[in-house]
Amino acid sequence: MAAFCVIAYHYGKAATPFKAGLINTFIQNGGFAVSYFFALSGFIMMYAYYKPQGDINVNAFWSARFARIYPVYLLSFLLVLLAILIFNESKPKGISIILQALCLQAWKPGISMEINYVSWSIAVELFFYFTFPFLLKYWQKKSLLLILSQAIFLWIISFCIHIWMVKNLSSPSRFNVGQFIAFFPPWHLSSFILGSATAMLYLKVLQPSNFAKFFSYTLLVGSLILIYILFIQQPIIMGYLTNGGIIPVFLLLILGLALNNGIIAKLFSLKPLVWLGEISYGFYLWQFFIYLFFAEYLKNYTGFLNTYQFYMYVLALITFSALSYHIFELPMRNYIKSKFRTSSKS
Repeated sequence: MAAFCVIAYHYGKAATPFKAGLINTFIQNGGFAVSYFFALSGFIMMYAYYKPQGDINVNAFWSARFARIYPVYLLSFLLVLLAILIFNESKPKGISIILQALCLQAWKPGISMEINYVSWSIAVELFFYFTFPFLLKYWQKKSLLLILSQAIFLWIISFCIHIWMVKNLSSPSRFNVGQFIAFFPPWHLSSFILGSATAMLYLKVLQPSNFAKFFSYTLLVGSLILIYILFIQQPIIMGYLTNGGIIPVFLLLILGLALNNGIIAKLFSLKPLVWLGEISYGFYLWQFFIYLFFAEYLKNYTGFLNTYQFYMYVLALITFSALSYHIFELPMRNYIKSKFRTSSKS
């Protein structure tokens, strides 16, 4: 769902039902779904790897993350680069090509959004994955109160720095500064860490509780109301909530979903939705590549996809993402993991 919000934000603003009314206002803020991804990533990583008495195998973790994100990342980058050279006849700078191939483009303001522009967030995720084993080892024996206090303190400091930069440094004429504020990986670290701390709260307190699950719908409804207030009723403050300012609201939503064992949990466990979740990484990465073909070959294209064009685009994107997942992404992931297991044994 969050990935689709990003797609609609990028390409569906002129399509029904996103082109008017409250839904349009919501979709205009669809870029915030990337912040949701960052918090969710921290929550999932900690949920998957935290063991009270265990320890994380750092090399195994990094190899698993590499196998998960890099093969299809590199393939999408190469194909987008080829499509840009053919369709747009543009020639990206050498430094842009090198840094994006290495998944480091978000570290250099000015080129963060070049070539496969959506992949800047993957560069940020890569930074999270590098730091996560150290975070987990540091928090392994710490009390939950200390963990939550540290995560909240870091989030507050990061939020204050962001507000200061937006008010004092941001300007339409300072393009590189704007990219530094928006995309520089350390500015997003607090979102990931707060998501990880929330997972610790869930694992240590909420999941074992017999009563916490009854608050699932309260958290879900409350978070959606807050999102409505922020997106619809208070749009003037949204510029200050990028880079993690809205993360506490998203974490209420994540906790509500995690605690739910009713109709919502059953809905998300349906095989078609599970399958869509499996291909969602490719769905996100391939969006610009598929769009380039639509922009090149559509007749009477005005720069915006109409309703028919947008849903044809979404169908093509799902189809291509599925083929990519089953033909390339999954086999490459299994191959890299098997190679790591072989090298670990030798």
